[in-house]
Order: sequence, then structure tokens, then C-alpha cells
Amino acid sequence: MKAFQMLFVLLLAAAAEGQSLHFGKCPRPPVQQDFNVAKYMGTWYEIEKLPTLFEKGTCNQATYSLLSDGTVKVLNAELL
Repeated sequence: MKAFQMLFVLLLAAAAEGQSLHFGKCPRPPVQQDFNVAKYMGTWYEIEKLPTLFEKGTCNQATYSLLSDGTVKVLNAELL
């Protein structure tokens, strides 16, 4: 029983850290040089994903738009 409780606590802690279980620290990839943010704008569709608690649909999309202050607005939608 104690082993089960310890396993449960460890899994709960891992879930709080992120949506997928992995060992080690998160990678820190370099910033993309000469990134053209205008080409990134528009609607993108998810073609593959890991299971998550917050996405239940089978067709998820994100729409990116550039705001006047240079930041990017993201609108996520879940289509069933």
C-alpha cells in the first residue's frame, strides 16, 4: 500500500510539471535566427499530439495574429 501511495505522489508531481512524463530537464533550443513572424501568422492545425487532460477533440487549431505592439495573439480552438 505504501509503495502505491509513493508511486501515486510521484506521478502526480510529474503531471504537475507538464502534460507528458519525461526524465531530465526541458531542452532549451536556440532562438530561430531570421525568423519571419509574418509567415507564421494564420491558422495551424494539429496533426499529431500526446494525450492531454485539457484537449478532448480530434481537430485542434491555433490561429496566430500579429498585434500592433509586435506581440502575437494566439486563439486556440477545439473542434470535435
